Amino acid sequence: MTSSPEPLYDLFVGIDIAAVTASVAWKEPSRKIWHALTIDQTPQGFQTLQQRLLATGHSAKSILVVMEATGSYWMTLATTLAQAGFAISVITPTQAHHFAKALLKQAKTDAIDAQTLAQLAALLQPAVWTPPPAIFVELYQRLNERESLMHMRQQLRNQLHALSHCPARDCLRTHTHAILDRVADRTDVGRRGRA
Repeated sequence: MTSSPEPLYDLFVGIDIAAVTASVAWKEPSRKIWHALTIDQTPQGFQTLQQRLLATGHSAKSILVVMEATGSYWMTLATTLAQAGFAISVITPTQAHHFAKALLKQAKTDAIDAQTLAQLAALLQPAVWTPPPAIFVELYQRLNERESLMHMRQQLRNQLHALSHCPARDCLRTHTHAILDRVADRTDVGRRGRA
């Protein structure tokens, strides 16, 4: 039987990310008491979180924060905390899922997910994440935008195809064509790398 690694940190934090909020749970290694809060995904929410974590009496570098790479919602919070000196670990949703499954956790709420991530932080102490250069974040966002536009373009093409098989007013077809042209132009601009 292997034991968990010797704690390198004084506080373990799990953050479950959503589009506009984040659920946060944390604990010290020797205590079973969980602390939790929900923050807004805003600069004010990030500041509140930092203040609450530092109010525990631990330095930022002695606090390990674990979060999932959920879409792109985690990037701003992770980067903000890393720049403030916190140790940040970003794991995949699959890793979090398998860890929760190993703990036999069946209930799933944002608060429980945050506690599970804090447990993962304490037991596994995953490697610290380094924020990518700003150009990477911009490229990532542009690629996501282009993918969304390509999906929208296909939906519009499907609508036009359906309209060609039913009695529809010409103005509806013209309007759909105009939208498709704008989306296609934006997709081509994204591919060429121009804004």
